[in-house]
Amino acid sequence: MAERRTIQILGGGQWQLPTIRLARSMGYRVLVTDMYRERAGYALADDHAVIDIADRESTLRFAEANRIDGIVCDTTDVGVPTMAYVAERLGLPGLRYETALNFTNKLRMRQLTSKAGVPNPPFFFVESLADATRAARDIGFPCVLKPVDNQASRGVHVVREASHVEGAYLDATRFTRQHGVLVEGFLDGIEVTVETFRTPEGVFAVGISDKSHFPHRPEVANRLTYPADVPVDVLARIRDVNETVIRTLGLGTGIAHGEYMVVGRDVYLVEIAARGAGSRVYSHIVPYLADAPVPRMYLEYVMGSEPAFTFAAPERSANLAFFSFEPGVVQAIEGLDVACAIPGVQEILLEFSVGDCLALPSDDRSRPGLVYVFGRTRDEVLQHTAQVFQTVAVRVQ
Repeated sequence: MAERRTIQILGGGQWQLPTIRLARSMGYRVLVTDMYRERAGYALADDHAVIDIADRESTLRFAEANRIDGIVCDTTDVGVPTMAYVAERLGLPGLRYETALNFTNKLRMRQLTSKAGVPNPPFFFVESLADATRAARDIGFPCVLKPVDNQASRGVHVVREASHVEGAYLDATRFTRQHGVLVEGFLDGIEVTVETFRTPEGVFAVGISDKSHFPHRPEVANRLTYPADVPVDVLARIRDVNETVIRTLGLGTGIAHGEYMVVGRDVYLVEIAARGAGSRVYSHIVPYLADAPVPRMYLEYVMGSEPAFTFAAPERSANLAFFSFEPGVVQAIEGLDVACAIPGVQEILLEFSVGDCLALPSDDRSRPGLVYVFGRTRDEVLQHTAQVFQTVAVRVQ
């Protein structure tokens, strides 16, 4: 009997579980590494180790000791440079290390894409509060302060007056490993996301959504709806700008999650990552929209097979929406069974139980739950999502 080939998956949290399950179903020997001692993914893996996925050298030593055939980090930025570093050192398929830095260091991203002619907001890189204050005044208010190397809206703030710069700067520095903060111009428009799969055949935008945000925290999305509600010519412009960004930053075969702002007919880069989006986007929504097993094809690639992919753009819609409940201690959760039976509802995920204390979401990771709905049209999925929100009730005290 042939020995199973080994894949190492960086991250063992809930957004990595679909990848771990998929790799097991494909017959691979699955190793999981994560910095936390307790992770749901460990129970699904053949073996695991407690290693920070940002620790390149420790990850490399583990990979060498286990003679891995491929390595993947497909839903979190933190491990993308490590994945690329290990793949490059071991001669495995995957992202090159310099390319990974282009996608995870937002200063490099801004510099490279601006040079290539991609519309970017004005920006400054600062390493002190004094410089942040000057940069904010030079750009004008409102402006945006954010870490140079993080994700999930952590440390990101829209600053509307000078007196709020200090608090935003100090919070942004809490979430950066490189001790740098970007001060950027605020773009007032329609925020869109683009899910991309690149192969030798081309750059395929397999899903484009528009976003809305929580009123109390405009940096955090509460809805992504596919397809985006923008004119056809603007959709084409989004695809063109996204392709330029992908090529400029050097992505070969691989996946990307991009965020852009549409201002009139112009499309500005917000940021882009060389990974899939979490919250069931990459693992469930993208395969549905593309009518193709994109996560499986990506795993096949990192394990040595070059994927052949064409995107037929099927007429499908999806909506991903996030809950926000009144703060307090949860007394009861009602209506879940009825809501799950609403047409098109694929899953309702609540990340709390009776007795837990709820607060308003402060970043992407603190959103208390989600629902995603599939259907034929945008109006259909939005209508069914609204029914879910009317049905699910959480009583707090």
